[in-house]
Amino acid sequence: MTPEWLATLAAAGAAGLVGAAADDAWQSTRDRFVRVLGRGDPEQSRTAGRRLDALRAVARRPGGEAELARARGTWHVRLQDFLEEHPDAAAELQAAIAAFPPPAPVASTTYHQTGTADGHGRVFMNQHGDLSVRDTRDGHG
Repeated sequence: MTPEWLATLAAAGAAGLVGAAADDAWQSTRDRFVRVLGRGDPEQSRTAGRRLDALRAVARRPGGEAELARARGTWHVRLQDFLEEHPDAAAELQAAIAAFPPPAPVASTTYHQTGTADGHGRVFMNQHGDLSVRDTRDGHG
């Protein structure tokens, strides 16, 4: 694989891993990454497990968006280094990334407004922000 492809794969892995760390399905993601990163070596597996547990702790901490951004960068570098050392593991890493749980749906809000004016009435509507209306008529219409 080309180095650019490996960098892209590392970036996708880092983003997905950080996102998955806050998910309820974390344990299966963690186990999958320990297997990939450990490469069958018990010490490497323990190190990977400790690093993944630290990521999980950051992800579960309220208000840790800045820490998560740093963690994403750290994991990008780690995965890129890993792929440079083990380019044969790219397919395994790609499979681990493909197994990430789908992202949570983004909440959306739907607004419905109805404005009706009868006779000489006027309707002023505003969705967000401020609305100021000044009637300068003298009342003699």
